[in-house]
Amino acid sequence: MTNRVIIDYENDPLVKGPCAIVAYAHRENGKRPAMEYIERLEKPDWAKLAKSFTTMAHVGKINNTERFRKLRGKIYEFKVHPKVRVLCFQLGKAWLLTHGFNKETGTTPTRQIERAEEIMNEHISLLE
Repeated sequence: MTNRVIIDYENDPLVKGPCAIVAYAHRENGKRPAMEYIERLEKPDWAKLAKSFTTMAHVGKINNTERFRKLRGKIYEFKVHPKVRVLCFQLGKAWLLTHGFNKETGTTPTRQIERAEEIMNEHISLLE
């Protein structure tokens, strides 16, 4: 028996479309920080994020940098103005949401990008 988390985002996605899957990244402790953040959002912000997730799943990209952009390395962010941010990374055809936060400054804080990288690395290590 193993203590590893079983990750099955193919069959338990947030959104699944012909071009991509949007799902939650898992931490080694089994938590999904993005899910915890998104579940606390106000309905209008959740609806805007859901629209972006659905576009990504069905079209495979979001060209509007006001809604989605690359931050650093493999880390990207979904954006809902003015404050809501959900960071993610791509693994195959899946976009895995690492965590969310309310942006307070003009740029995404480095510590948030580092947190996303840490969650990404944990998630990938669970797949090995």
